[in-house]
Amino acid sequence: MLYLMAGLVMFIGAHLLGVFPEFRNTLRQQAGEAQFKLIYTGISLAGFGLIIFGMGQADRDMMIWTAPAWGRDVALFAVPVSMILLVASFAPGHIRHTVGHPMLAGVTVWAGAHLLANSTLPSVVLFASFLVWSIISFISHSLRDTPPPVVKGWGGDLTAIIVGFLIAMVIMRYHAVLFGVAIF
Repeated sequence: MLYLMAGLVMFIGAHLLGVFPEFRNTLRQQAGEAQFKLIYTGISLAGFGLIIFGMGQADRDMMIWTAPAWGRDVALFAVPVSMILLVASFAPGHIRHTVGHPMLAGVTVWAGAHLLANSTLPSVVLFASFLVWSIISFISHSLRDTPPPVVKGWGGDLTAIIVGFLIAMVIMRYHAVLFGVAIF
């Protein structure tokens, strides 16, 4: 569980810099743009690796609560929505314009749905951490950002829906191989 916690601190800690833009900009200026990106990316990747390793090593026998039977069904429907939102953050369109921060919204949906479907200590720590980070970041960005420009056409939305749905189907199909938990 130590690796999982260390990975979460590194990954989410680096991503929380977005909540403190002045501090982030100061670090960026002191280190230089390229150096800042290199350090940020390195910490994020190392943290992500530790999260994956930590989840693999964590004791999944300690139950925090009994997850409701319907939680799994909610996750099956919520994961495609979360993947569509994640893709929409890279595909300008009406989804991105309406949601404002579709990546953070996607992480919120993904983490919330997984909290409903999982009740082991490592799972709760993982998904609750991402849920709290995404909500804090979403609120922070929404309070200071200007609305995105108006978009024309539906190409970005169609791309987000198709690609997001396909990614979700691949993840669901190989969930047992990727994460050690069979969902079908």
